[in-house]
Amino acid sequence: MMVNEGGYLKTGLLACVCLLFAACMGSPGADAGRQVAERYYQTMQQTDIDAALKLFSDNRAPEFWRSHLHNIAESLGAVKRFEYKREEVNTVFSGRYYIFEYQVVYESGKQAKETLTLFDSVEADDHPRIAAHVIAAEGFKPSL
Repeated sequence: MMVNEGGYLKTGLLACVCLLFAACMGSPGADAGRQVAERYYQTMQQTDIDAALKLFSDNRAPEFWRSHLHNIAESLGAVKRFEYKREEVNTVFSGRYYIFEYQVVYESGKQAKETLTLFDSVEADDHPRIAAHVIAAEGFKPSL
């Protein structure tokens, strides 16, 4: 069977258009993830650890996340101010990772550069959940 060059070109263009359309349909952007990140910092301003826990993924036991949040509260205090710095979105077969950087000032006066990584699974109809939280602040020791 022989296909002319025009057939390949039309097929290739059709494939590209379909891929672009599919990418646009499945790419809500980072808005959903950023809303979760903002909600996290708002709950930590109010020192509402129970509300903050609801934003974390079940990739680790709830006791791990509770210990992590108590460690932050004891070491740094409540969040006084937070400022969004940048984001990155990575799509994988199983979902989408949102990586957000924030500059955070705590009541103790310490400043931190924080990275929140959220994951939104293709299998769940839920909102993105915090899968990792890294804090770089003078004197802060993460709980193990």
